[in-house]
Amino acid sequence: MTSPVHSAAAVTHQPERTPGPATARRPAPHELLGLTSPAYGGDYNPEQWDEATFAEDLELMAEASVNLVSLGIFSWARLEPCEGSYELDWLVEIVDRLHDTGIAVDLATATASPPAWMAADHPESLPVNADGVRLGFGSRQQYCPSSTVYRERSAALARALAERLGDHPGVVMWHVGNEYGCHTAECFCPACAQAFRAWLADRYGDVERLNTAWGTDFWSQRYTSLEQVDPPAAMPTFHNPAQLLDWRRFSDHQLRSLMETEARILREHSRQPVTTNFMGDFPTIDYWRWAESLDIISDDSYPDPADPAAAHEVAWASDLMRGLAGGRPWILMEQAPSAVQWRGRNSPKRPGQLLLWSLARVAHGADGILQFQWRQSRQGAETFHSGMVPHAGRASRTWDEVVSTGRALKRLGPVLGEPVRAEAAVVLDWESQWAMSAAIGPVELGERFEAARAWHRSLWEAGIATDLIPAKTDPGADLSGYRLIIVPTIFIDYPGLARSLEQAAAAGAQVVVVGPTGVVDAGAGAVLGGYLGSLRPLLGVRVTDHAALSGPVEQSDPRGSLVNRLSRVVGTPAAETWTGLEAVAETLHRVLDRMGSPAPDLRAGGWAEEIRVDEAPGDAEAAQGWEPAEVVAVFDGRGGGSDLAGRPAITRRAVGGAGTAWYVAADLDALSRAALLRLVCAHARVRPVVADLPDGVEAQRRGEILFLLNHGDRAAEVAGVVGTDLLSGEACTGHVVLAPRSALAVRDNMR
Repeated sequence: MTSPVHSAAAVTHQPERTPGPATARRPAPHELLGLTSPAYGGDYNPEQWDEATFAEDLELMAEASVNLVSLGIFSWARLEPCEGSYELDWLVEIVDRLHDTGIAVDLATATASPPAWMAADHPESLPVNADGVRLGFGSRQQYCPSSTVYRERSAALARALAERLGDHPGVVMWHVGNEYGCHTAECFCPACAQAFRAWLADRYGDVERLNTAWGTDFWSQRYTSLEQVDPPAAMPTFHNPAQLLDWRRFSDHQLRSLMETEARILREHSRQPVTTNFMGDFPTIDYWRWAESLDIISDDSYPDPADPAAAHEVAWASDLMRGLAGGRPWILMEQAPSAVQWRGRNSPKRPGQLLLWSLARVAHGADGILQFQWRQSRQGAETFHSGMVPHAGRASRTWDEVVSTGRALKRLGPVLGEPVRAEAAVVLDWESQWAMSAAIGPVELGERFEAARAWHRSLWEAGIATDLIPAKTDPGADLSGYRLIIVPTIFIDYPGLARSLEQAAAAGAQVVVVGPTGVVDAGAGAVLGGYLGSLRPLLGVRVTDHAALSGPVEQSDPRGSLVNRLSRVVGTPAAETWTGLEAVAETLHRVLDRMGSPAPDLRAGGWAEEIRVDEAPGDAEAAQGWEPAEVVAVFDGRGGGSDLAGRPAITRRAVGGAGTAWYVAADLDALSRAALLRLVCAHARVRPVVADLPDGVEAQRRGEILFLLNHGDRAAEVAGVVGTDLLSGEACTGHVVLAPRSALAVRDNMR
C-alpha cells in the first residue's frame, strides 16, 4: 500500500475565521452523511496491522453492523514520511475497499500528532511549558500552536488530502485534528509570546488601553510598550487575573485558528461536512465559539464505570453537545467499548452498560455512536485501552456486546434527526469559568462547571429534560422557549444575558440565578456597588459580601484546649464545611413536608453570600409597578452560618405576568436543590418526562420515541407504557419490566 511521491507547496496561515454553516438551521448528521440508521463504528488504524488483519476486519465490521469509521487520525508520519513528500495511495486503497463493502469514512486530516522529522528538523515547533521547558517528541500533540512550520505543514497536508479525496464517494465527513488542547492547550515559547502581543494589539489597540483593562497600576505592573508583555508563565507569586484571562482567550484563539484554517481548505475542495471531536466540558476551550465553524458537532466521552454518577456524565455531556449543535442532533465520536487505560485503576464497563449508555446518548440527541477504537492496539501507549475487537477477538464479552449494540442501533432509524424538547435550560459560559479560575480568591472553585453540573444533575434526577445554552451577550439570546432557566455561577456580568433573562421572565419564565454570579466585568475587574451587576434590577437584590467557609482547620495540638484559656472559647464558624438554611416561605415548607424532610433540613456547602434586598426606586414613575424581592429562606445559624443567621439566603421577585426571578446566595446541597426545584418547577409548570419512575430509571423523549433507561442493578417495572419497542419489535401494552442495565425505545402515546 504505497504511492508515488508528490510534493505540495506550503500554505501560509491566514488568521481570518472560517464561516460556519450558512443556514440558521443546522442539518442533522444523518442528512449530511446519508444515514438510514445511527452511525456505528470507531477509530480505525489499519496502518498498524497487516493485510490479513485488514481482510478480517472487513468481515468483522459487517458482523458488528459497522457503517462508519474514522480513518487516518494518527497517520501523518505515513502520509508525509519526509517534509513536502506525500504517500497517499495506501490511504486511497483503504477508502476504496471500505466503500466497496458499504462502510463510509470520516477522514481525518492527520494533523493531531506531527511526525518525527518535524521535531528533528524544526525543534522550535515543539511546545514550551510554563516553566520554560521545551517538551520532547515521543508522545502526541507535540506542537506549538503558533509554530509557523506546524501551521504551514498541517495546512499543506489538509490540502493534499482534500485534493486527492475531496470528491471520493467513500468519504462522507472530514475530521480536523483530534481533541484540540487535550495535551497542548497552551505554549510559552517566543513565537507564542510574539503572537500574544499581536493578539493584544488587535484587542486593545495600544498599551494604554491594555493598562486600563488589566489594572496594571496594581503591584507596579504598568507597561510602556506591548513588547514588554509576556505570557503568564511561572512567576514568584500571584499572577494578574486579567492577564491570565486574556491568555486563556488567546490560547483558545490560537488552537481554533488551526482548526478553522484546515476547515477552510477542506471546503475549498470538498462538499462534505466538517467536524472536530470535542471533549465534553473541556475547560480550556470555548466550544460555543468552535461550534460556529463546524457542520457536525461530535464528542469524545469516557465516563468511569466505577462512578455511581457516571450515568449523569452521559446525560451532561450529551445535553451539552446538543446545545452546541443549536438543539440539533450530534455524533458521539469516541467512547470506550469497555475499560480505558489512563486512569489509576481502569474498570471495565459492566454487562449491558455499553448498549445502555449508547442508547442514552441517542436518547439525548446523538445520531451516531462511535468508539475508540475498532481494534485494540497491540503496542503503544493505548495497548490496554479497550477496542471493539479486543485482544481476545471474538472470544470476549466485549465483542458480544459490540455486536449486540450494533444490531440494536440498526433498529433506531426512526429516531434520526428527531429533536429533544426541553422546557428547562442551564446557562454555561467558558469565559466565566476562566475568569473564576483566574481570580485570586475568594475560593478555588475549579474549572469543570461544578455548579452547572450540580443543577443539571438535580434536574436530571428529577426527570426534567434540560438544554445547556450559552450566555450570549450581544444581542441577548432568545430564551422565550424555556419555562425554567438556571444561571449558575456566571462569574462575568453580561448585560446581554441580563436583558434576555428579563424578557424571558416578563414572558412568564422562572429564572433562578445562583451565586457567585455577576462578580467581575469582561476584564476581570470587580463589579462595584454590589455584585450581580446588570442582573440586580431583575432580582431585586445585591450581593454585598462573600462569606465562603474555609473548612476544618488542622489543630497542631489537639490537647491544647485543656490549657489554652483564651483561644478555647473563640468560635470559628468559617471553619465549618456547611451552613444551615430555614425556609420562611410557606410554599417551601410544604415542599419539604411532601419530601418527608424534617424542617429545617435545607443546607448549603462551602459557599455563602451576604445579600441585601433592594428598596423601591425613589422616582415615582420608576417605582410604578415595581415589586420588591421576597425572602424565601434565611441562614439559620447552624453549621458555619452563625454569623449569617437571619440573613436572606434565597429570594424571589415577581416579574410582570407569571414570571419570577429567584436568587440563591449559597451552594445548596442535593436535597435543598431538589426541594427548591420542586417549588420552582411547580411555578413554571415544568413536569418530568415520565412521572413517578422507580429508582434507577431515566426517561427521555426524542420526537415520538420514549426511551426508558434502567441504570440500576435491579429489574424495574414501569406502568402506563403503550406502544412498540423499536429494539425488540414487541408491543408494550401498559406494563413493562426493565432488566438491570437495559433500555426500551418505545414509539409511544404516553404524552
